[in-house]
Amino acid sequence: MPLTLNPMSALPQCEGEQWVVDGPDELAHLVALVLVGQAFHAALILEGTQLGAPKITAKLKATLEKDLHPTTDKGIEHRDGLLFEIICWVAAGKGKTGDEKIDHSHLKSTNQGTDGVKVTVDPATKTLTKATVYEYKCTIHARQKFQSQVLKSFREYISGERDNQLAQAVLALLENYGLAGAQLKAAYDTLIQSRPLAFEASLSVSPSVFPAEKCVALFKDYDTLSVATDVRRGNTLPLDDVRAWFAEFANRVCRHIRRRPIGRSGARTAVNTLA
Repeated sequence: MPLTLNPMSALPQCEGEQWVVDGPDELAHLVALVLVGQAFHAALILEGTQLGAPKITAKLKATLEKDLHPTTDKGIEHRDGLLFEIICWVAAGKGKTGDEKIDHSHLKSTNQGTDGVKVTVDPATKTLTKATVYEYKCTIHARQKFQSQVLKSFREYISGERDNQLAQAVLALLENYGLAGAQLKAAYDTLIQSRPLAFEASLSVSPSVFPAEKCVALFKDYDTLSVATDVRRGNTLPLDDVRAWFAEFANRVCRHIRRRPIGRSGARTAVNTLA
C-alpha cells in the first residue's frame, strides 16, 4: 500500500502513529479519485478491489487543475490542507475495522466544521460504542497549530459546544449501518449523555526524521484534556520541506486527472478518464 502507518508512542501525552509515504504515485491516484467524487472507489482499492477508471468532464478537469496549482500563499495553504485531509482519510480507512465507519473526505479544505468522524458500533446490539473526532493540520508550524487550534477544537467537542456538528456527522454514518428510528434516537442519547468520545490529531511535521521525543514535545498538553489516555491519539507525517513535498504531490495528483481523454459528454463536453 502507498502509506505505512508505524506505531509511534508519545506517552504520557498520547499513543499514535508516524506515517511514511512509500508509494507517492499510488497515493496520488487515491487522492485524485476522491477529488473527482469517487471516494467509494478509493475505499474499495484500500480493501483490494479495483473498478474501471471513472469518467470526468472537461470542465471538472479544468477546475481541479486550477485548484491544484494556486498562485497565492493562501491558496497554496488551502491546497496543501485539502491534500493532507485526503491523505489522513486514506490513513483512517487503512486502520478501520469492520465494526467502524468513517465519513468521506471533504472536497474543499475546511477552516471550520468537523475534519473527520469515525463511529464504532457493537455488531450484536447495533449500538454506538465510540465516536472518534479527527483534526488534521497541514502546516509548517505544527506545535503552534496543535496548541492553539487542535486542542481548542477538542475541548469544544468535550464541552458540548459543537454537539450539533458532531451529532449530524455521527448519525449520518450510523444510517449507513442500517440504524433508523428508535436506534438512531438511542445512539443520539448515548452520544450526548454518555459522550463516548475519542480524539485523533494528525499533523505534518519536519524534518523527515522525527523521533518519539519530538512527538512528545509536539503533543504536549494533550493530557490536559479531561479524557483517558486510551482515547487520545496523535499522528505525524514527517517531511523535510512540507510545502515543496505537497507541491510535487499536487503535480502527481494532477497527472492522474489529466490522463486519457476518451470521448464526449453531452453535445460538446469532452470526457476524460482517471488513469
